[in-house]
Amino acid sequence: MEQSTSGSKSTEAAVIGGGIGGIAVAVALARAGWSPTVYEASPELAPLGAGLSIWPNGSRSLRELGLDELVEAAPWSGGALRRADGSALAEFDPEAIAGRYAAPLIGLHRGDLQEALVGALGRERLRTGARLSEIEGTELGFADGTHAHADLVVGADGLHSTVRSALLGDGDPRDSGIVAFRGIARLDRPVPVGEWWGAGSVAGLLELGGGRVYWYLAHRGEADPAALPRLAADYGSEVREAIGATPEEDVLLHPLLDRDPVSRWSHGAVTLLGDAAHPMLPFLGQGANSALDDAVSLAAAVAEEDDVGRALERYERERVKPTAALVRGSRKAAKAALLGSGAGRRVRDLLVSRLPESARLRQLDPYLGR
Repeated sequence: MEQSTSGSKSTEAAVIGGGIGGIAVAVALARAGWSPTVYEASPELAPLGAGLSIWPNGSRSLRELGLDELVEAAPWSGGALRRADGSALAEFDPEAIAGRYAAPLIGLHRGDLQEALVGALGRERLRTGARLSEIEGTELGFADGTHAHADLVVGADGLHSTVRSALLGDGDPRDSGIVAFRGIARLDRPVPVGEWWGAGSVAGLLELGGGRVYWYLAHRGEADPAALPRLAADYGSEVREAIGATPEEDVLLHPLLDRDPVSRWSHGAVTLLGDAAHPMLPFLGQGANSALDDAVSLAAAVAEEDDVGRALERYERERVKPTAALVRGSRKAAKAALLGSGAGRRVRDLLVSRLPESARLRQLDPYLGR
């Protein structure tokens, strides 16, 4: 890694993991005057064919990263909470969301976001095929026999983080017992966006622009590809059409994992970010958003503090409690969305349908900020 020339303060950063969070923090660090290198284990960046709901907090962070054009070009989203047949329980106005939180809720293809972040970073700062095999403080060893040293190491290497294992040694993530199908359909007409609540399952649609529609369907059970037609049959025509328009080989199926929150995720000059620090279930749509927020917070801290250790303490003060709330909130949202009892669903639907939009938005304040 090249040596810093910005005075006496060393500013070499090694980011382990080339996902959304890893590249985002590298962009943020570069904008703050640091020299980051991203080490990605895969031989090439190959984003999953899935979509992302970028909530206002994530949109604000993308603007902090200089990606204003990406935010402005993306389709605004609002949507509704619906019964399985498509009838609306509660609607969200995109203008009301953007007005309350000073940024829009948008839909982005993961690949489009990754491409924009790599463009902002520069491919020369990205090293693929670099699988971390050992870490001793800020000394890094890779499976190909190469080594590196940095003044700051950021573990952004996902659910099964090697960096987390070295720092915390707290074992594997928790299996929630929930699995999710995901896919991208190409449709020649607009679709209603939002979430559909079924009997023990939940589905959603999100427009990504360019005729692309992201869909998901989650339920409690085994990761059985053959279950999708049966589950989809419970939903209205819009959900069924999106699923049916997706080639079978492009449908993703994953168990959903998370971890109990922890009070610390840094040691010395090594820290964690995104799923490596605080993996969460997707039922608040905050996984990628929280990683973007981590990136902005971490870069600001190391730019403004003279000592990396103090900077990481500040980063944790800003991010540990909010992300713990997201982990817990995502679990609660999963329980509400996946109710199997008919009586329970009727009570839930009645409460949601009677709550004014202003009150529903206030419930998001702790997660989205203002």
